[in-house]
Amino acid sequence: MRRTWDALAAGETGVYVGDPARGAAELEGLFGRLGGDPRSGTCVEVGCGPGRMTGALADRFDSVIALDVSPAMLEQARGNVTAANVRFQLVSGERLDGVDDGVADVLVCYLVLQHLPDASVVRSYLREFARVLAPRGEAYVQIPVLEGWVGRARRMLRTPLVRLARRPEHGAAFRGYRLTRVELRHALDAAGLRVVAEDEGPSAYRSCRDRFLRLAAR
Repeated sequence: MRRTWDALAAGETGVYVGDPARGAAELEGLFGRLGGDPRSGTCVEVGCGPGRMTGALADRFDSVIALDVSPAMLEQARGNVTAANVRFQLVSGERLDGVDDGVADVLVCYLVLQHLPDASVVRSYLREFARVLAPRGEAYVQIPVLEGWVGRARRMLRTPLVRLARRPEHGAAFRGYRLTRVELRHALDAAGLRVVAEDEGPSAYRSCRDRFLRLAAR
């Protein structure tokens, strides 16, 4: 995961990683579609990348802990976001390393879970969300879910191919692994998370729908 996203940050692949100018609007859309307008307290941003949403989060919250698996992405984010209330932190890619239990009044994870390389890492992230949420904290999460038997068949066929890919943009750490609705529900239950509000819409991925979830610890 680290090698993949370092390569993307360096522009080695030519892959589009999101328009920085749309970060604030996308954040407002995520909160709005889930009926939330969180402000103040501490926000944990999972997968900050080059800081597309980080500055907008810094305007809303007293402190922001911006996490990423890629040192190169964090370097770009530090250059793009100079707000004094943001702390950038490198994580391993399997855990939210260095983030204390119960510290997050709000957690934001947008356009991240779709890039995780397998189901076990997706489940690990969800468990970590529950761990770092404050007792009354909430997580705002976007995740594509796989639809129908065609989607499951496509996943079965593509999984071994992406694991063999040599170029970063073709590998599992970029192409990602999609859960079905049932698998996601079980993963949320196992993580100790409950759905406070939800919405869905079209996805950029074939045989998928994007789900938007407002989550709290059970």
